[in-house]
Amino acid sequence: MKNNTTILTVITYAVLLSAVSILLNDLREFDLQQFKEFQNWAKTANKSENWFTSKNAIKWSYYAISTGLFFWRAYLIYGFTYFLSILSEVDKGHYFSDNNIKYFRKIGNIFIAYTINVLVLRFLLALIGKSSFNFFTEYKAEFTLLIPCALAFYLLAEIFKHAKETKEENDLTI
Repeated sequence: MKNNTTILTVITYAVLLSAVSILLNDLREFDLQQFKEFQNWAKTANKSENWFTSKNAIKWSYYAISTGLFFWRAYLIYGFTYFLSILSEVDKGHYFSDNNIKYFRKIGNIFIAYTINVLVLRFLLALIGKSSFNFFTEYKAEFTLLIPCALAFYLLAEIFKHAKETKEENDLTI
């Protein structure tokens, strides 16, 4: 089992490093230079125009939503780090530990939170006209696996909890 957990740990590290590098590359490519335009937005704003529909407000909301999307992608990567914790527990021989149950639930929570928040942010991006949004296309494209995976992690947490209780009962019997 030690070899399998070592292989899975290496694969998990490779996935995490590639996900972080992709996120950093996307951050690098994001046009942060336009952010300087917003420093003096009050000077360029039309005072008679409603602020919520002004061009500056729409640009600000685009950058704020894009920042939110970057945050949620980083949060998803953080969720994948719990796989390393689970592998560490398994490597120690603690298969049905409270920590593993907690980690499975946390991964499920992170996947659900990511899915819901990114769908909302992409919908808001579509409202301000910076992207197209079709719920079924978005759901099919990126989120088809995340919700079932989250549910599977919740299920694994319950299975491990039940297995731990059964193991404790068996340990008490002679």
